[in-house]
Amino acid sequence: MPLNKKYLILFEQNWSGSQRAIKRMKASISRLEKHFPLTAQAIKSEDEALFEKIDAFRIRFADLQDCIGNKLFRNLLRMEDEEGLNMADTLSRMEKRHILNTADRWRKMREIRNALSHDYPEAESQRAEALNMAWVVAPELIEITEQIEAYVLRLHNIKLGGDH
Repeated sequence: MPLNKKYLILFEQNWSGSQRAIKRMKASISRLEKHFPLTAQAIKSEDEALFEKIDAFRIRFADLQDCIGNKLFRNLLRMEDEEGLNMADTLSRMEKRHILNTADRWRKMREIRNALSHDYPEAESQRAEALNMAWVVAPELIEITEQIEAYVLRLHNIKLGGDH
């Protein structure tokens, strides 16, 4: 598959951004390990230190998912002189490249990301559930970047590197 080098620099910048996001996500996972799974009771507590850690995790999860979906996937297609017409088309193309196991799984991660962005004050159980789901799928987000890295190396002989 030919490579459009015009988009390679942009892709590499996006890749660096994803690696920073992963590093921060791993730091959040490490700091929160003893608190998960969360309960509604934990969300109701007034533990500001815990809330700061949870907020950092929530934002980092969203940032990494946005970086992968909005930047890496799309710029990978551009590097290969393809354009995703819409997100469904982009996800389908990522499936064909074996970067995603299924587009449905990505959509589920997106739903979780969107659930984390809503903060309903009286819905602690829903917040805990969304955070617990994000906690479970966070390693999958990291694995997707590993799939991208392996794909780019295998198909284009480009070693991206990173701090996995």
